[in-house]
Amino acid sequence: MSPRFAWPTFKDQWDCRIETVLFDGQDAPDVIDADRLIINGHHRDWQDAHISLSAVTTEVTPDGLTDLSAHVMVTCGATQLRLSFPMVSKGVGQFHATFSIPRSAVAAKASMFVEIVSNQGGRHRVVGSGIQWTLLIDGSEAPPRAGAAPLRTAWVDFTGPEAPLEARRNPLAYCYIDVNHNPPALYLNSAVDGFQSLILADNAKLERRRQRDLLGAMIARQVANSLVRAAVMDVTPGEFGCRPSGPTARVLQDMCKALAAELPQTETEDDFYDLVGSLSGDAAASAAFWADVDLALDKITSVSDTVAVICREVKHA
Repeated sequence: MSPRFAWPTFKDQWDCRIETVLFDGQDAPDVIDADRLIINGHHRDWQDAHISLSAVTTEVTPDGLTDLSAHVMVTCGATQLRLSFPMVSKGVGQFHATFSIPRSAVAAKASMFVEIVSNQGGRHRVVGSGIQWTLLIDGSEAPPRAGAAPLRTAWVDFTGPEAPLEARRNPLAYCYIDVNHNPPALYLNSAVDGFQSLILADNAKLERRRQRDLLGAMIARQVANSLVRAAVMDVTPGEFGCRPSGPTARVLQDMCKALAAELPQTETEDDFYDLVGSLSGDAAASAAFWADVDLALDKITSVSDTVAVICREVKHA
């Protein structure tokens, strides 16, 4: 059951952008990773991070929301830090803030997110939120990269003529991955009642949020399974004593690299290709290989950042 508030709220998250980062007064534009929503603060020594952040939305302000204000929340679980910085309105649907984070107050990583507030019945209520950014202090806390070649994503009615033939054969499926595209194409079924609205519910709470995250994890697992099988099919045995070669598509190479880091017998993607090449005709070894792959995929797709990447791709489909 979805919670219902007694006051209106913004449906979508606000877009948050890091405009500038200064470490000890020195401009550092190279540390802003807009693709992964990260500020890489672990590449250099610094004592003070001065950050400029803007929050914008194109969504029409819901009726009943007046006296809007906003603030940036900075939290760090490792140091129990929780700071709030007020934002300045720059017009309808726009707020801006500049704030400083001392290096002595954070460890591992710190989260930065925006909350939009409205005066409702004499009380301040949170009516919207912004996309979260992360300030990395320890490089080991960085989420895995999703690969340079992102999935091509689209919402399609699996019962309609515009859907791929394979998707039309199973009109009740949530998604279908076409690995013949470069990069692979992920189709999501808009005909499933409530599926699209649930996946795109940025402000989902409680049970609705749990259902959204479960579906996101399921999609991530199905995508990963399809990519792994496509990558294995693209491994070419070596001739005349040469090592096997892997797939040429970047997203498949990245999947092989991620698996190689998790499998007990491999460390690099070349090790992974060697292992796949050694499976020919050995049923027992193949069964053990796919069992290890399933366990590795469970670990990879259970990482919240991995699910977030998939959901972000779906969000912009």
